[in-house]
Amino acid sequence: MTGLWTAVAAILIFCILIFVHELGHFLAAKGLGVRVHEFAIGMGPKIFGKRKGETLYSVRLFPIGGFCALEGEDKSSEDDKALSNKPAWVKLIITVAGAFMNVLLGLLLLFLLYGSMKTVVVPEIATVAPASMAEAAGMLPGDTVIRFNGKRINTVRDIYWEKDQWTKGNAEIVVKRGGEKLSLTLSPNEQVEQNILGITLQKKDNSFWLTVKNGFCDTAFYGKVILSSFVDLIQGKIAFSSMSGPVGIVSEIGTAVEETAQNGWEGFMNLLQLTILLTINLGVFNLLPIPALDGGRIFFILVEMIRRKPLPPEKEGMVHLIGFALLILLSIVIAYMDVLKLFVK
Repeated sequence: MTGLWTAVAAILIFCILIFVHELGHFLAAKGLGVRVHEFAIGMGPKIFGKRKGETLYSVRLFPIGGFCALEGEDKSSEDDKALSNKPAWVKLIITVAGAFMNVLLGLLLLFLLYGSMKTVVVPEIATVAPASMAEAAGMLPGDTVIRFNGKRINTVRDIYWEKDQWTKGNAEIVVKRGGEKLSLTLSPNEQVEQNILGITLQKKDNSFWLTVKNGFCDTAFYGKVILSSFVDLIQGKIAFSSMSGPVGIVSEIGTAVEETAQNGWEGFMNLLQLTILLTINLGVFNLLPIPALDGGRIFFILVEMIRRKPLPPEKEGMVHLIGFALLILLSIVIAYMDVLKLFVK
C-alpha cells in the first residue's frame, strides 16, 4: 500500500512542479502578447484537450514533463505575436518566468511550513558544553551568532552549512552579546572533533516576522547550496555517482510517505520540505547556461542583446535539440545509477 501512495505522491509532486513552471512561461507569454499554441501537462499521447481562443490546453499520458508551445520559439515566423519577433527583454522575461514561479512556490511552501510551527530554532546559543571548542573560544549562552568565517548567519541552517564547509585551521565566529559584537576563535585540537562545536541552539516562540524571515532566508540558502553543489560537481569535489535522478527522487519521496504514515503531521513536514527543495532545485537548475534549459536560452538572449540582433532561431533550436538529447542521455545514466543504489547498498 505504501508503494501505491508513493506513486501517487511522486506523480502529484512532479505534476505540480512542472505545472507551476510551465504556468510561469504561459502567463508571461500571454501577458506580453506572444501566441501560445498549446499548454500541456505531461508528455506523450494526448488524453484530454480543450481549446480556448488560440490555445489548446491538454493533459498527456506520461506525467514526466510538460510544455508551453510558443509561436516562433525555435523557428522564424511572420506572425507579429511570434516570440522570435519580440524584443530581447520580452524573451528574457518569458524565459525566466518558469524558474521564478518554481522559486516562488518554494517560498510560499516555506511560509506554510514555518507558519505551522509553534516554536523555531534561532542562531542564539542555549547551552555550551564543558571542555568544548565553543567554551574554549569564550562562547556563552545568550550569544547570537552573526558571522561564521566571514559569512553572514541568518538562520541555523547557515551555521550548520558553514560548519561543514570548515575543514581545517581555526574558524572565526562573530557573536552579538548584550548589544556588543565580539570576534571569537574556534581552535580544534586532538581531544575535540572539529565537527563538534559543543553548543545547542535556542528555541523561540514563532512569530509572523520569524516566518517571513526564515522563508526568504531558506529560499536563498537552498539556491546557494544547489549552485555550490553544481560547482563542486564540475570541480570533482562531489562524485558524479552521488547525483540522483527521478528514480532516486521517488525513493526519497517513498521514505517521506512512510514517515507521514507513521508520524502524521511531523512526517508530512518532511515530505513538504522535500517538495520545497525539489521546486527550488528545478528553478535554479533550469537557469544554468546549458542548451535546452531555460538558462541556455537566456544565454542566447544575452548574446542577442550584446549583438543587437537575434541569432537565427533555426540554428539556436538545433543547439537546444542537441542539448536536449545529451540531457536525456544523462538522465538515463543517472537513472541507471539510481537503480543500482536501490539494489546494492
